[in-house]
Amino acid sequence: ALRFAATPPRLAAPIPPTSAPRAHGGVARAGALGGTRRGRRLAMAAADSARCRAKREGDGDGVIAGVAVHGGTGAEGEDQLSVVMKFGGSSVSSAARMKEVAGLIQAFPEERPVVVLSAMGKTTNLLLLAGEKAVGCGVTRVSEIEEWNMLRDLHIKTVDELGLPRSVIHAKLDELEQLLKGVAMMKELTLRSTDYLVSFGECMSTRVFAAYLNQIGVKARQCDAFDIGFITTDDFGNAEILEATYPAVAKRLHGDWIRDPAIPIVTGFLGKGWKSGAVTTLGRGGSDLTATTIGKALGLREIQVWKDVDGVLTCDPNIYPNARTVPYLTFDEAAELAYFGAQVLHPQSMRPAREGDIPVRVKNSYNPKAPGTLIAKGRDMDKVVLTSIVLKSNVTMLDIVSTRMLGQFGFLAKVFSIFEDLGISVDCVATSEVSISVSLDPSKIWSRELIQQARA
Repeated sequence: ALRFAATPPRLAAPIPPTSAPRAHGGVARAGALGGTRRGRRLAMAAADSARCRAKREGDGDGVIAGVAVHGGTGAEGEDQLSVVMKFGGSSVSSAARMKEVAGLIQAFPEERPVVVLSAMGKTTNLLLLAGEKAVGCGVTRVSEIEEWNMLRDLHIKTVDELGLPRSVIHAKLDELEQLLKGVAMMKELTLRSTDYLVSFGECMSTRVFAAYLNQIGVKARQCDAFDIGFITTDDFGNAEILEATYPAVAKRLHGDWIRDPAIPIVTGFLGKGWKSGAVTTLGRGGSDLTATTIGKALGLREIQVWKDVDGVLTCDPNIYPNARTVPYLTFDEAAELAYFGAQVLHPQSMRPAREGDIPVRVKNSYNPKAPGTLIAKGRDMDKVVLTSIVLKSNVTMLDIVSTRMLGQFGFLAKVFSIFEDLGISVDCVATSEVSISVSLDPSKIWSRELIQQARA
């Protein structure tokens, strides 16, 4: 992780005594003014002015007109961002919800947050359905696609209710309509095109929210993740974040903050393929991974993930309504729960937080007073019997039975090399003398080729 440590300021050069104040480079010398109360006030004002100018010009520690300036990437306090606040789709699903989220941000004036947003409500699902329908509807009938009209109306209604000009969203809506017409013309929706299509959800929600914050007097800056350094593999639909992301994101976000302090409103879920340069997505729930990646890159104090539940629960409340909040989890426990079905966090989101040793706090944006769940490196396990029960549906079970396993070596290696070649993730494994049973990741669609190779 790239952390910003305080750097001791260099001492200012000695200032020769003078009998009267003299200006140097537009700043009065402190030594010349130090003899009177008015002079000391002017000297302090000059120092403040010099510090501000040094920050605007990108200078770190330096000396301007005999005044020691301390700042840049090593400064503490207001010179660096302090926390990530990530809000999911349900938290920003309407104008009313956006106002409440803005209120949450304003409720912590001591923080200097990086805000990560998902798309509004069910926008991602609507975009996918609109894309599928565009493939077969013809160019002239794109405007009749129900899902396209629903998401367009949602965003226009939101900006109207927030009192924003429609120009905030019109450019993106026009671009989205042209993309759907292109899909209709080509009669094809590739994985690459799908990622570009669904990226409009986050790109629009962040633009609307940043504009609203600025309107109510909270200075904000909209940031597309693929433009601020999120570099990924070119695995469209489920891209992985590359190590080059961390220094790139840290440099961009910290540099922007120093030059012009404004809350960054970052698109979750998105990145840029390192070979193709195209927009990629991190898989469903990838906004959590965006948040923890930023937290690690900047070495922030805490990562807050605001959801529509009171934290990580002991079980699915849709199955058992009396589920309780788990107050503390370790990174390993949270990753395990997420991978095996818990919907609160993205399965890969714990890795950057664990590597950066940055606590993750899961809170409820609908019930901000609830304590939530704190996820950290360790916790007291003395009295822990059972943490949580999760359910993973639609799991594919594959049984391989062969008498050739008896007394043989390398059989399992051959089986798993097939999974590797086909890019299929295995969840659980059970073996006996003549059989292997494996459960496969349901997000991977396995084909006849797998069955044929298993039989071979």
